[in-house]
Amino acid sequence: MREQYYDSHPQEHSAHSLSRPVETIVMAAVALALLVPCFWQPHIIAGDLPSHVYNAWLATQVEQDKAPGLFLAHPVTNVLSDWALQALLNSMGRAWTERVVVGASVEIFFWGAFAFVAVVAGRRSWLIAPSLAMLAYGLMLQLGFLNFYLATGLSLWIMALLWNPRRPWCWLALPLAALTLLAHALPLAWAVAALIYVHAARRVPEKERALVFAASVCILGLAQTVLFMVIPSRWSLDTLFKTEGILGLFGGLQLYLFGTKYLIVAVGTLLIWFILFLERLDRRDFIRDPIVHVWGLSMVAFVLLPSAEYRSPVMFIRDGVSLFVALLFCAMVAGGRDGRSLTRASLLLAALFFTALYLDLKAYNQVETEVISLVSELPPGTRVVTKVFDSASTHLDGLAHVGSGACIGHCFDYGNDEPSDGQFRLRVKGPNGVVASDRSVVREIELGEHVVRPEEAPLYSVCAGEGAGSRLVLRKLAAGEKVCLVSIPVTPQL
Repeated sequence: MREQYYDSHPQEHSAHSLSRPVETIVMAAVALALLVPCFWQPHIIAGDLPSHVYNAWLATQVEQDKAPGLFLAHPVTNVLSDWALQALLNSMGRAWTERVVVGASVEIFFWGAFAFVAVVAGRRSWLIAPSLAMLAYGLMLQLGFLNFYLATGLSLWIMALLWNPRRPWCWLALPLAALTLLAHALPLAWAVAALIYVHAARRVPEKERALVFAASVCILGLAQTVLFMVIPSRWSLDTLFKTEGILGLFGGLQLYLFGTKYLIVAVGTLLIWFILFLERLDRRDFIRDPIVHVWGLSMVAFVLLPSAEYRSPVMFIRDGVSLFVALLFCAMVAGGRDGRSLTRASLLLAALFFTALYLDLKAYNQVETEVISLVSELPPGTRVVTKVFDSASTHLDGLAHVGSGACIGHCFDYGNDEPSDGQFRLRVKGPNGVVASDRSVVREIELGEHVVRPEEAPLYSVCAGEGAGSRLVLRKLAAGEKVCLVSIPVTPQL
């Protein structure tokens, strides 16, 4: 039995391997190219991100006693990116704060994934780099889960350092673990569990490793039972046979964003991954390889995870596990022979992905510009409700928090969901004039069902425009009137 995974079989290096100077130039070019999506629009609109930036500004208002009824808690996790946003916002402004924080997170994620894949494969794999670039701008970033995303990137660096630990570099994992915990605990727990499994499996005779895998599956089943007992949730086999379930199980869900056009990219990428998987099967150590076991266990975890209720702590865990599946798969298949045809196909799919992303984010920025124009005419400190949905999107809606971004530095987003959620650093003490203090009210606002109460009036709501003059208008609502829910086609479709 050999201690290191990549020594257990010979690596077949490509005949087209890059020289060190050329590879250095390629790495620098890739690092710069990764930042382009952070600069190609006025603002980075990615799910919850505008809300996080808005709450970073709101946190400064709390510290200056300008937001009565709110206070700052001090959780030990899910705070790192929020600290960074607040630290930079006053000096840099919204646009550059987003670019710096998101750009740094993207670089950490991509190069952490690239380093992890290289350590597992025993060499750098440029064939898999286009897939990693798409994953870097995939579902988790577009959902705006920046703390989870950043923690995943840091966890990949930890796994790269400790997969085959070598002194003194392995000790860097300790400060990285502290930073990862500040960002989000779940990716750190995933990395620790994966490392424990890999190092334990290496000490077990190869013929008995299947038993270790089976025991781990049983542990995951037990964990599912505990989840059902402590968190309101449900499990249904039907969800696994839907588009999101099938794509999620194999990691392709990360590339399925704002519409059906992303299905072309997701299916094409899965096809390339399948070809690489067939090549990986040809190597005799497949069943005994610990990385294969960890990948398989992540798939089992995805299958067993239940669907959670609204705003549950485990509501989006399956999306995160799907990202782990994709990353582990890339590491598992990256050690084979490179092929020019597959590399070119991967680059073409990445080009399609980023072209579609550019067009969609451009359309979302145009909507935000309209909202900013509307609220800029209001007196400072006015309460505003904005719920605009993209009816053209078949999967992910990027406008969920467009009102938060528009209100930064000027007005209050009354439907802001973070303070009443209780899972973030910004929280409510009770009724106030800044934000809805009850989650049920936030939910009503999100559904367009909330009726303005006397203590909330006047409340301004972004509504659908009448006629061909404008898509959106701003209405002043009195007590007894219902907030608006706007559904308009935004993103271009095939």
